[in-house]
Amino acid sequence: MGHPSDESESQVHRLNLSIRAKPENLGRIRRALVGMKLPDQVIREGTLLTSELVTNSIRHAGLERDDYIEVAATWSGTVLRVIVRDSGPGGPPPEIEAGSIRPSPGGQSGWGLYLVDKLATRWGTNLEGSAGFWFELEYPRAAEPSI
Repeated sequence: MGHPSDESESQVHRLNLSIRAKPENLGRIRRALVGMKLPDQVIREGTLLTSELVTNSIRHAGLERDDYIEVAATWSGTVLRVIVRDSGPGGPPPEIEAGSIRPSPGGQSGWGLYLVDKLATRWGTNLEGSAGFWFELEYPRAAEPSI
């Protein structure tokens, strides 16, 4: 039997959120990920990448402000896996070749997938026919990525 102060009992290892496609809901996602009690590096990178993917859905998926974006996260103790799905009319995104993503020099946009490509251990667009992306962050890493 655990003790009331045992943090591992209250630690969330799975997160499922459904939010409206509004930029002001990004804070809710960040707070929920912080609530999973992840290592600091995983929180920093996980919230950044999740925010970037949700922002991509808001900006590029043809969603209305009343449409929903689904965010699911699981933490195994060594791997954070995040899935961001949207109900955009465009269908699933095309397969994107890792390493082929380059934002325009000095560009104000186009950095989201570039960051995912550079920071995530693995990522992709295959969500069984629905629109969205997934990524995984492994912790601890053998080597830090170079940006």
